[in-house]
Amino acid sequence: MLLYHAIGDGPWAIQTHCFAKQIGLLHGAAAIVPLSDLIARSAPTGVALSITFDDGYAYLRDNALPILADFGLTAAACLNIGEMGDHERRRSREECGYYPGEQFLTWRDVENLVTAGGRIGSHGVGHVDLTVASAETRRNELSISKQTIEERTGAVCDMFAYTWGRNNGRLREAVRRSGYGYALAGGHSTINHRCDRFAIPRMNVAKEYTLDDLTAIVRGDWDYLG
Repeated sequence: MLLYHAIGDGPWAIQTHCFAKQIGLLHGAAAIVPLSDLIARSAPTGVALSITFDDGYAYLRDNALPILADFGLTAAACLNIGEMGDHERRRSREECGYYPGEQFLTWRDVENLVTAGGRIGSHGVGHVDLTVASAETRRNELSISKQTIEERTGAVCDMFAYTWGRNNGRLREAVRRSGYGYALAGGHSTINHRCDRFAIPRMNVAKEYTLDDLTAIVRGDWDYLG
């Protein structure tokens, strides 16, 4: 499972033309399947992967979505709902752990993602490390974000993505008790039958990765750290 954040001209973002080349490479090298299929292990035999985005930056709709659509693909997006407005795109704040120089999706943008077949999950209300948060903060971050997404999209929100991938047993149990079906973590590892449904690994795709790097990830040539 691959994790992206920002696509565009931001200082930490993957440039749009580079993302297009990456998707073209991935489309030819693997079966790109919906996240639910990958987790349920109902993907086709051979190399299969899913594409996810965290934080909810506006370039997901503006730049990434058209490229994915050209290949007949969709992606899953995990949103920080506290940063999203109804109509105005709010600016990201680096001091809160977000990518600098970005804008967030609006709820109208999210409607467009859903219409295009995108899957929407929670990344919390704010960008909070819930492994060190109070029990009350954990409950609020998990429950308020889930409820808001379900009210706004009309679909069940059963996916949570940990901030910076950080999780522990207490947090995983809180996610389960909050009604989520699974949770996404971090780490360079593949998905197999031994994976904890509440700590599913994702491989972050960084700005500096080359096409050769991405090919190595898909082939399993890199040392997996997860």
